[in-house]
Amino acid sequence: MWVWLSLVFLLLLPQSGWGGHEGARVGVSTVGNLEISLYAWEPQHVLHSKGPGHPERGESTTHHLDVRVYDLNRRIYIPYLKVKAIISDRTTRREFAVELEPMIGEWLHYGANIALPHKGTYAIVVDVQPPDIARHRHLADVWDTPAQALFTYQYR
Repeated sequence: MWVWLSLVFLLLLPQSGWGGHEGARVGVSTVGNLEISLYAWEPQHVLHSKGPGHPERGESTTHHLDVRVYDLNRRIYIPYLKVKAIISDRTTRREFAVELEPMIGEWLHYGANIALPHKGTYAIVVDVQPPDIARHRHLADVWDTPAQALFTYQYR
């Protein structure tokens, strides 16, 4: 019985590339042992634990950015990271940054509603900073290296 339950549990663990929303996926990049995926959805209604944060649906937003950071070695979505998206408009060369909050959804991810000024091509750098959390000595080097991934997004 325990073997059967263990097998079912292992099969239900999140796997890299899960989500089934390939149309929304901007891209995926591997940096070291991290898989960083960027998705762009329509603006989402987000409930904030500390009150209003980023602009919400209907408040001049055009997209919801969703970043998933997956540790390929440990097979886990990584919590407690500091994630930022730096968005560059390739037409006007203007740039802005947005902090992506930890979110509960399909899996642990980081996200925010944003407003892109017009249709066109955008460069999006996802900047991932290590979590500021206590660690056991034998895990001192786990998730301790910053990572960046560059994506190109075509807003149509």
